[in-house]
Amino acid sequence: MTLQIKPPEERGYAHPEYLATTDWLADHLEDPNVVVVDQDLPDAYGRVHIPGAVVYQDHYFKDLAGAPHIQDPRTFASTMESLGIGDDTTVVAYDSDGNHVAARLLWALNYYGHDDVKVLDGGFQKWFAEGRPLTREVPKPGPATFTSRPVAEVFSDKDDVLACTTDSGAIMLDVRSDGEWDGTNARGTARGGRIGNSVHLEWKNFLTSGDVPVIKPADELREMLEAVGVTPDKNVVAY
Repeated sequence: MTLQIKPPEERGYAHPEYLATTDWLADHLEDPNVVVVDQDLPDAYGRVHIPGAVVYQDHYFKDLAGAPHIQDPRTFASTMESLGIGDDTTVVAYDSDGNHVAARLLWALNYYGHDDVKVLDGGFQKWFAEGRPLTREVPKPGPATFTSRPVAEVFSDKDDVLACTTDSGAIMLDVRSDGEWDGTNARGTARGGRIGNSVHLEWKNFLTSGDVPVIKPADELREMLEAVGVTPDKNVVAY
C-alpha cells in the first residue's frame, strides 16, 4: 500500500533525523548495531511485531516498585542491557498509538545521555499499512554495555516547575488528555486538575488524522503552539 505521506525531511523540522522512516528501518532490520524497541506492552507485542523488535514490561521505564519516577541510573542501564542496547547502539522505538510512548523512550534515553535514538515515523500503523514483514518470534538480545549519564538540563524537578509558574519567560505545556486537564479524569491522582499558569494542548493535536497518524508539518505545529503562547523565546517545560 502506498501512502501519501511526506518524509520527515520534507515536513520542515529542525531535526528530521529524530524520525526513522519505514524505508530506513526496512533497510536496517539486519543491522547488528540497530535495536528496534516495541513500546506497546508485552501482550500486544506477543500478538505480532516488527521482526527483531524487543519489548520491556513497562513502557514508561519507571521503578517497578511503584514509584512514579523514571528508573534510577543503575536500573535503567540494566534494563537497556537486557534489551541489547549499549552505548553505541542505534535505537528505533515505535508503538501502535501515535508513538506517544515511543517518544517516552526517546526522552528517557536522551536523559541518560544516549542520543542515538529515533522514533519510527508513523509507528506500527504505517509499517502495517504498507504490508511490511511481521512476526511472533521473540529475539534473544545480544550482550551490551550501557552507561547512564544523566543530563540534568532535560529534566525539570519541583523547584524548576514552581519557578516556571511565576516566570514570564517560561511556560508549562500540559499535553495530557482534555479530561485530565479540566479535572474530570483524575487518573488515580490525589487531586485532579492542572498546574497553575500552564497551557494545554493534548498530545494527539500534534498528529495528523486518519488511520496512519504522523507528526504534523513544522508550520502547523508552530502555528498551533504560538496560539497558546509557546514560542521559541520561552523556556518550555512539558508534562
